[in-house]
Amino acid sequence: MNTPSEETSKQAGLLVLQGHSGVQLQDAGRFGAAAAGLTQGGAVDLTAARLANALVGNHNTVSGACPAVLEITLGAVAFRAEQPVLLAITGAAMPLLLNSKPVSRYRTLLLQPGDLLEIGYSRAGARAYLAVADGFAAPAICGSVATVLREKVGGPDGQGKAVLAGTILNCPAWHKPDPQISLPYHQHYRHQSIRALPLIAGAQIETLDPQVSQLLPQRLFRITARSDRMGMQLGGEPLPVKAQQLYSEGICLGAMQLPPNGLPIVMLNDHQTIGGYPKTGALTRGACELLGQMMTGNFVRFYWLDLQAAVQQERQRLMVLQQQLDALVGQWRVFLSQQRQVKGDIDE
Repeated sequence: MNTPSEETSKQAGLLVLQGHSGVQLQDAGRFGAAAAGLTQGGAVDLTAARLANALVGNHNTVSGACPAVLEITLGAVAFRAEQPVLLAITGAAMPLLLNSKPVSRYRTLLLQPGDLLEIGYSRAGARAYLAVADGFAAPAICGSVATVLREKVGGPDGQGKAVLAGTILNCPAWHKPDPQISLPYHQHYRHQSIRALPLIAGAQIETLDPQVSQLLPQRLFRITARSDRMGMQLGGEPLPVKAQQLYSEGICLGAMQLPPNGLPIVMLNDHQTIGGYPKTGALTRGACELLGQMMTGNFVRFYWLDLQAAVQQERQRLMVLQQQLDALVGQWRVFLSQQRQVKGDIDE
């Protein structure tokens, strides 16, 4: 298995022919720097990012570091291989063309120099993830390469830039056959245009209008076009808001703020480090990933879940993910064993 690092060979791997602000280099996120005003960043759908890495043989676990991947929002990107590159794409259902021929997600793809990979507009889901064998080379800022445009940190050059046309993405060349590693179809990401997500009540729920806790699970909210990596802004029938004065305080991934207009905002990975709006509670990490895959015009409702049940739900989710990662490691062990056998036969 491969263990990417910042010292990964800086050979030109992929030339970006078409990109935009929604194409960013991300990893598990930047932690321990909130006191300096730096948010966590990182892949919105970390599950999909970890699976992409596992497909190309990059070592990662459910709780460890996640080698850098490209997060592609809504699609419409294109790359040209500058050297042999082994890659895999997971997450949202975006049509893939390799040299004008359709190819699949959730499997390894071996590109040769000059090959053209095109990713079309998403049919379902908001974000796809592209990983390469041995990882992308990029400078770490506070222990992470995660791109945060607002803070001008992370990304291919460490200056917080999106991946635009003309960007060269550095990674090692792949000099083995295509291992043909894949994830079973029934384990692929499933997009839903309407979701019910768990919400853990926070202490400030007691300071809100008494009707909020009853009305919130009854309302169906719409994902608005104002949503981004900072937060998902919801539309629909407003919740009652009680005028109150609150001090700004630290805020976390998944926190649900209730601004004066009564329409919730759920914090995503590029959230501000402090906030002053009252909070109804917070979503679990798994729920944030599902919410972050929803597209403008989709609908979401929430249901209350106590802390103990939420912990159990997350443990179950991570257990399933670890089983998927282990299964992919197993496929890689078979491939590497076969390669050693072939090399032994040649040496003889």
